Amino acid sequence: MTNKNIVKKYFDSINENDFDAIRQYLAEDHRFYNPATEQPLDTAGHLGIMERRAAAFDGQYVLEQVLAEGDYVTVNGRWEGIHKGAFNGIPATGNTVVFRWIDLLEIKDGKISAEHIEFNPATLVAQLKTPAKI
Repeated sequence: MTNKNIVKKYFDSINENDFDAIRQYLAEDHRFYNPATEQPLDTAGHLGIMERRAAAFDGQYVLEQVLAEGDYVTVNGRWEGIHKGAFNGIPATGNTVVFRWIDLLEIKDGKISAEHIEFNPATLVAQLKTPAKI
């Protein structure tokens, strides 16, 4: 399987909230770099974020562009879904949420050893706020 296919299957598993399958794509020494966390996360921390996202949102990652070169795969995409549960202290709003992201994944021996995702967390939070009543 090509590195590009590994990444596509990985995101399919994320969209299905299939955490056992997701775990199979991650290297033992996996590190996840995310602008919403101060330190890189290991596999358990990364899966924890995914589980909290799945509890708070119904949605999916849409891969718009997938580029591969050597051990690296870069994905440009968007996430879209509905806010269905509490997230960072914000109760479910039912709001539609869409945000853009770019992800750089390093593949070693058929597993994702490092993932660097970039997005603006403020765009996500802003979409969860309900307008003030006048």
